[in-house]
Amino acid sequence: MPSRLQPRALAKVGLDCVFAGAVVAITVAGGFGLQALLAVAPSASLFSCGVMYVAWRRGIAAAVAAIVMAILAFDYFFLPPLHSFAIRAHDVPQLVFFAAAALFVAYLCDSNRRINHARRRLELELRASHRRVAEAQRELQQTVDSIPAMLSVYRPDGIHSLVNRTWMDYTGLSLEEAARKGGTLFHPDDPERETWRQALASGRPMAAEAPIRGADGTFQWFSIRRAPLRDAGGRIQKWFSIGFNIEDRKIAEDALRDREARLAATERELRLTLDLIPTLAWRTAADGLAEYLNQRWLDYTGLSLEAARGWGWISVVHPDDRAQLHDRWQEMLASHKPGEIEARMRRLDGNYRWFLFRAEPHRGNGGEIVGWYGTNTDIEDRKRAEFELQRSRLYLAEAQKLSKTGSFAWDAAADRHQWSDETYQIAAIEPATVVTTDLLLQRIHPDDRLKMINELGRAKDGAEAWDYEIRMLMPDQSSKQLRVVAHRLHRGDEAGEIVGALMDITETRRAQEALNAARNALAHAGRIATLGEISATIAHEVNQPLAAIVANGQACLRFLDRPAPNLDDVRGAVEWIVKDGNRAAEVIRRVRGLMTKAEFERRQLGLESVVAEVVALIQNEIHSQGIVLRCDFGAAPPVMADHVQLQQVVLNLIVNAIEAMHQVVDRPRMLTISTSCDTAGRAIVAVEDSGIGVPDDPQALFDPFVSTKPNGLGMGLSICRSIIEEHGGRLWATANAGHPGATFRFTLASATELARAAE
Repeated sequence: MPSRLQPRALAKVGLDCVFAGAVVAITVAGGFGLQALLAVAPSASLFSCGVMYVAWRRGIAAAVAAIVMAILAFDYFFLPPLHSFAIRAHDVPQLVFFAAAALFVAYLCDSNRRINHARRRLELELRASHRRVAEAQRELQQTVDSIPAMLSVYRPDGIHSLVNRTWMDYTGLSLEEAARKGGTLFHPDDPERETWRQALASGRPMAAEAPIRGADGTFQWFSIRRAPLRDAGGRIQKWFSIGFNIEDRKIAEDALRDREARLAATERELRLTLDLIPTLAWRTAADGLAEYLNQRWLDYTGLSLEAARGWGWISVVHPDDRAQLHDRWQEMLASHKPGEIEARMRRLDGNYRWFLFRAEPHRGNGGEIVGWYGTNTDIEDRKRAEFELQRSRLYLAEAQKLSKTGSFAWDAAADRHQWSDETYQIAAIEPATVVTTDLLLQRIHPDDRLKMINELGRAKDGAEAWDYEIRMLMPDQSSKQLRVVAHRLHRGDEAGEIVGALMDITETRRAQEALNAARNALAHAGRIATLGEISATIAHEVNQPLAAIVANGQACLRFLDRPAPNLDDVRGAVEWIVKDGNRAAEVIRRVRGLMTKAEFERRQLGLESVVAEVVALIQNEIHSQGIVLRCDFGAAPPVMADHVQLQQVVLNLIVNAIEAMHQVVDRPRMLTISTSCDTAGRAIVAVEDSGIGVPDDPQALFDPFVSTKPNGLGMGLSICRSIIEEHGGRLWATANAGHPGATFRFTLASATELARAAE
């Protein structure tokens, strides 16, 4: 008997499984149909209907199989992730509720089937069946109450007929209160009410999210799903509703939306900022491909954003700079470090200008690079300025080299020296050498070292300007004559640096010495020539005292030849001999002084004595020419000058005045020599004649080889001007005002003025 029952049981189980599988397959197909035709997402209630049908037709075993297959099918086809049996955590309550509800429904159906069969067969077992149903209801209530979701059952008119413990705990209402006031739990403005009314009217399942008021009066968001339970005739018997608390999810969603809104606003603000900043700005991805370029960049280049993205931007870079820029950009990407490079970019009009490309990496929270930000700064003007500066420096260096002039700067407080290349060249010091004051003093000539120390001390005492000459020893023990000109450069309240120039004047000094020697020789030759011109006067001046000496000597002999010599007469004659001898010696001394080729030597002189000595030497020539001489010696101050050279100037001017009056026969020949002092305190000597006058350009008389004499060389006045200018004075000629002739004047600074200037 058992052996015969076992195949029957197996056969029944097989048929139950096949029937359950077929119903579930039909239910899945119906779910896809709902999606395709009505765009309604399949719900658990659809599968509950299938389970109910299986339970009604085949019993609880088939229903259990149908529940298992329905859960698997629902999860695989309709719950994300689709086509996967993976179950998300928040879907578990729904599936559990479905399983419980389906099991409950199946159980009811099976019980109903069994009761119907049992009622026909066993009336006596009716009471037991009722008890089992009641027990099942209690179990169902316990199961429903244990579900962690708000589960409720509605009558076809939408009135609560069942609520679970979770529902009552949250709302604080009992089932009776829920039947009366269930609709007041929703917010008056929430669209859930209208959705529920439409579902009751249409009989279609509904899904909504709405805030529900809790027992404490606060609202929390719930995800609500409701599905109808229909009888065999399609009439709605009940509505099943389940609600999941999604308050945390809503808060997270609100926070996410708020964050996304802030992020979008920040991005808009960033774009606006990038577009408005007065420079070309851009952003790239971590791999260096351009993602965004601001409006100024696009306006400057004329490219669109789409054309410039990726590597499109490099098309506006000068072809000669692209390879270098590309390689440098790849180096920065590989090193993950900021960098910069200069390159030329094409403007909208086709012109290229120099830009400075700068890039900075943008790192994420983990330190990884998520992008790059950069700018292109127009440096065309700076590049041109650098080029001009470089060219100016080149010109300056070449000019310094040609002129043997070096520049320097000295910070006296820090003893920091900065020299140009030519300064190092002049000083014969290697450019890499660190220059210090001690090193500088070691290279100064020993005889000038104290002078250099004094000049350096003036810098520390706050002096403002320097102009002095110094000698520097070279490594080969030769010396260079240097001129230093400098001044203090102030910067605000600081003492400032001392900047200046260093000039190698060695060759200049040698040439000047040679020039002075040649000029002295020429001046000496001029004096000799002048003496030759007045040789007759000189002979007359010498012959006069010599003739007087001879006459007085003869008279002395006659006085001695007397029988009674008169010694008083002899003494008087001898005294005249001595006087005339001294007179002749003085004439010869003056001539020798003019002929002597002595070194230039300045000493304090009185101009009256210099003029008087020259007049005494040439007085006979003046008288022989019928010239009336007038000397007007005023209060001329003493001067610092060379005695012989000053005599030569006065002598030359007097001789020229005498020669200018040779042809004058219709008026008196007048020669006026005067000394005076001008308003500035300088001494003046003037030689005025009544001769033929001067040309329209009197200054041309002082040019070399310009002469008004038929046989003149034109060197006399040129030499005189050189002598006066060497003494720091000035020589000039003017036509007389109101009468014929010319006046030659020269001025010299007084000895007092020179002494004051030296201090």
